[in-house]
Amino acid sequence: MRDDATTAPQPPGAGPPAEPQDALLGATLETLRRAVEDVEVERSLAEALQHSLLAARLPEMVGLELAARYVPGGATGPIGGDWYDAVPLRGGRAGLVIGDVVGHGVSAAAHMARLQSAMRAYALQGLGPGESLRLMNAFVREDEAVAMATVLTAVVHPDSYAVTLASAGHLAPLVVAPDGEARFLEIVAGSPLGALEFPSYEELTLPLEPGSTLVLFTDGLVERRGDTLQEGLERLRRAAGGRSGGAAGLCDAVLAALLEGMAPSDDVAVVAVDLLPPPGPDLAVRMAARPSSLVRARRELGRWLRARGASRDEAYELLVAVGEACANVVAHAYPAGQEGRFEVDAREADREVTVVVRDFGTWRPPRNVPSRGLTIMRELTDQLTISKDRDGTAVRMSRRLRSRP
Repeated sequence: MRDDATTAPQPPGAGPPAEPQDALLGATLETLRRAVEDVEVERSLAEALQHSLLAARLPEMVGLELAARYVPGGATGPIGGDWYDAVPLRGGRAGLVIGDVVGHGVSAAAHMARLQSAMRAYALQGLGPGESLRLMNAFVREDEAVAMATVLTAVVHPDSYAVTLASAGHLAPLVVAPDGEARFLEIVAGSPLGALEFPSYEELTLPLEPGSTLVLFTDGLVERRGDTLQEGLERLRRAAGGRSGGAAGLCDAVLAALLEGMAPSDDVAVVAVDLLPPPGPDLAVRMAARPSSLVRARRELGRWLRARGASRDEAYELLVAVGEACANVVAHAYPAGQEGRFEVDAREADREVTVVVRDFGTWRPPRNVPSRGLTIMRELTDQLTISKDRDGTAVRMSRRLRSRP
C-alpha cells in the first residue's frame, strides 16, 4: 500500500533536502550566539567587580595629591587582573600598591580582590613593603584559589620627601622631577608572588625632590605588538617628561600619548602621586564642621609647624591646643543636623606662631562649670583670646617658638 506521506524522489542532480542543512546552520548560529552572550556576561561581571574595587575615591592626603586611571583591555576581550590601591598610614604617610594578576575574566578579578584585601591589611599593620610582599608570597602559595601576580608596593613620606618600596617582579616606577625630567627608579625586582617558596624582596628608601611626581603603572601601558619592552618604557619616559597639571593631568597625558585613542590589548592601570612643596609662611584650611575633619586639620597644621621649624614638643602642644578649639567647634558651634564649617588660619612672624580657629555658628549657652578645653588651651599657649559676634566665634592662640629652624 502506498504511503502518501512518503517524500517524493528528488530529480537527478538536485542534491540533499534543504531542511537538515538549515537546521545544522541554525544550531551552529545559536551556539555561537550563546557563546558570545557568555563572554559578554563574564566580561560584564569582571568589569563590575573591578569597578567596585578600583573606582572608590582615592584618599585625601596632606602634602600629597593622588590620581589613578584604569583602562580595560580590548573592546570585547576578557578583563584582566590589573589593580591598584592607596591607603592612609600613620604619621601622614601613604601606602601605594599596584599589581597584575595572571589570567583574565571573573577569576582574575576575584584573585585581584583577595590580594588587594590582604595587602591593605598588611599595610595597616605598619609592615614595610618588603615584609608585606614576603607575607603576600606565602599567602599566594598556600591559597590555591589565588593566582600568581606581579606587585609593586611603596610607602611615600610627604614630610621627608622619600619613598620606600619593594617589587615582586613588577616594573620600576617613574619619577618626574619639578623641572620635567623623567627617570625610572633603580630597584631590584624580586620574583612574582607565588613563583618561589622563599623569595627575597629588597626594600629601598630613595629621596624625592619636593614637587616631584611618582608614577606607578602596569605593563599594559608600555607593551605594544612589534616593539620591545624597552621601547615602550622609553615612550612612557618621553610622554611624562615636561608634563604639568598635577597627578591627574600626568595620568591623562601618558594614557593619551601611549594609547593614541585606541583600546589597549591588555588592561592598563596608572597611579600618580605628587609630593607637594613645603607649605609657605601662611596656612589657610577650610573644612566642614564634622568629626572626620579633625584629623585633616591636625595633619595640615602639623606639617606647617614642622616646616616652620617647631620642635617636636612645641608642635605637639600647639596641636593639642588647636585640636581642642576645633573639637569644640564640631561639638558645640552648630545645632544637630545643621551643616557647618570652620577655618584654621596660621602664620609665623619673628618666631611667633599665631593660629586662629573661626566658626560661623551660634554656640550653646555655656554651663556654669570650668571648661577643660579652655584650660588646656591657656596652659599650652602664651596668649589666648576669644571673640564672638553675630557672624560666629574666633579663637586666637599665640606661642613663641623657642627652637631655631
